[in-house]
Amino acid sequence: MSNSTIHSLSRGLRLLDYIAQYPEGLTVKWLSAATGIPLGTCYHLIKTMVEEGYVEKDKITLLYKLSYKIAYLYNQMRPALTVPDAIRSLSHEIVADLQETTYVAKWEHEEVIIEHIAEGNQAVKVRALYVGYRDHAFVHALGKAILSALPPRVLARYRQTHFPVARTARSHATDEQIVRELQITAERGYSLDVGEWEDGVCCIGAPIFQYDGTIWGAVAISMPESRYDPRSEDTVHYLKKYAQAMSKYLGQPQSSRSSVPFLSGP
Repeated sequence: MSNSTIHSLSRGLRLLDYIAQYPEGLTVKWLSAATGIPLGTCYHLIKTMVEEGYVEKDKITLLYKLSYKIAYLYNQMRPALTVPDAIRSLSHEIVADLQETTYVAKWEHEEVIIEHIAEGNQAVKVRALYVGYRDHAFVHALGKAILSALPPRVLARYRQTHFPVARTARSHATDEQIVRELQITAERGYSLDVGEWEDGVCCIGAPIFQYDGTIWGAVAISMPESRYDPRSEDTVHYLKKYAQAMSKYLGQPQSSRSSVPFLSGP
């Protein structure tokens, strides 16, 4: 331990590390025995952390466990970890150019999770989507873009635990429709949801790949269906360009997307 280290702070952080390993809680005596910190010092440190909101005492078991403040710190840090600043910045560029709500989702722990939402002043936001949302991936553009890029065995595993639900009368939610929709998405390199997730709303998505060619996530924009022109691919090309820029930031060589995982991977 260096001369500049504050001994009591170092001990307090050691206690937090131990408490984190036992979500059910621990006694101060156990912590003292495990860490070698004198019992009296342990009591003072735990009392301080309780007063500051980092540790709480369970009223039933009387054991000490991590408190809400740790979760708050994690939630403050998590967006920066899950969505790199460069990708967040690029999503805001899309908003500035198109004035459409832009979403970034990540393939994480075999879930499609919305991690970032950027809104413009005149953007139309899909009301029920929020950061942390992970449902109905078969019928929204972010989900289609990600699922279409999964190896078949991973997609099969996902489908075993996620059952499609038709959110609107236009949702492509049958097994046959899902397979066809993901094939089309993989072949053309972008996804489309026209009134499938929410009536009157159109969403376009594009996959984001990482350095090894596997799927990282997807970026999508939403707009009123009345503003979507299926005869023009200008918006599609624009979004795919940004998805490629995001992939490039993650180290994906732009020439390596020669095969389509949904169609050719194991």
